[in-house]
Amino acid sequence: MSVYTGDSSLLYLQYYEKLHASSIQKLPTNIVIDERKRKDGSPSGFTLYLIVEKKSWDKAIRINGAQYSYEVELKVGDNGGFLTLDSKSKCLYTNLNWNSKNANTTLSFASPKSFGVWSEDFKIDITPDQRKIFDGREIYVYWSDNEKFYKENIDNKIKRDQIGDGLRTF
Repeated sequence: MSVYTGDSSLLYLQYYEKLHASSIQKLPTNIVIDERKRKDGSPSGFTLYLIVEKKSWDKAIRINGAQYSYEVELKVGDNGGFLTLDSKSKCLYTNLNWNSKNANTTLSFASPKSFGVWSEDFKIDITPDQRKIFDGREIYVYWSDNEKFYKENIDNKIKRDQIGDGLRTF
């Protein structure tokens, strides 16, 4: 594994790099992660958005931990998600709160490979000590089949006010 070298402003990844520089995964080039302060809602936990191109292959973020005692999944692409107001992307999002057991939360980024077998492309582990970095934030994961769609065209990077439907509760 190599040191994280993505172009994300995500505070967690910067913090994580300082703690575990020798074991950081490299963010795939077709994933862009942005973060901003949540406008409303609980100051504890965060809102996670998965946004893909409208005609993209399915992509998923599998969530272990947070307020769930089982794995949940945000899956967007050909077979899921809601069309954004600009009609260029599809999106799902959920609000994540911390569990009372003080356990880690894992976000596993997965996509289908040959013969429909799903593979983990990237993973973020959030320890109880790192929760404060995520509290009160909105995390946007832009994931495209073509790495230029979100990286080179800022107009394709939609924000909360451009999302009509898509709240997923489990």
